[in-house]
Amino acid sequence: MKITELAKSKPIVYVDLDGVLADLYGYAATLHDVAHYNDMTPKQWEKFFKESNAYELFRIISPFPNANQLLQSVKDQAGGYTILSSPLNFDREGSIKGKCEWLKKHITVPADKHIFDHEKYNYAVQSNGTPNILIDDYGPNIDAWNKAGGIALKFQNDEDSLDTLLNRLQKALKQDK
Repeated sequence: MKITELAKSKPIVYVDLDGVLADLYGYAATLHDVAHYNDMTPKQWEKFFKESNAYELFRIISPFPNANQLLQSVKDQAGGYTILSSPLNFDREGSIKGKCEWLKKHITVPADKHIFDHEKYNYAVQSNGTPNILIDDYGPNIDAWNKAGGIALKFQNDEDSLDTLLNRLQKALKQDK
């Protein structure tokens, strides 16, 4: 066995909040009276974020019904997880405070840690070379994570199957061994 193999550790699983655990986009669609958030124009999205009170926004959005099931399954498979969520540019502190309150209110499966950072790819690989796993709904985050050497699993809760995600997670955890 090589020394580098001895130094490897378990991957850390990072889970995004908006679109994975919290239905931010469904909330935006409801406010703009459109059938689906994909029907919103770029102008409507800009208005939504500009006119939102970041703290209140993240406190009041609904969780997806399977949010805690998802997290419990991740914890069962990986031994734990870390929340990795991007704060809003226009009110970083307000959005972080609202997201923290949202987590306390809606999440019953405690995270090992909460990280709020736009540059998620910085967490893709551990210092010993172990690739970490990201569960996220945003394509650019997925691409940057993969390019940085991590394993990214794209999952948008209102469009993708939880069973498929969990099967992919199981494979990713085995792949790293």
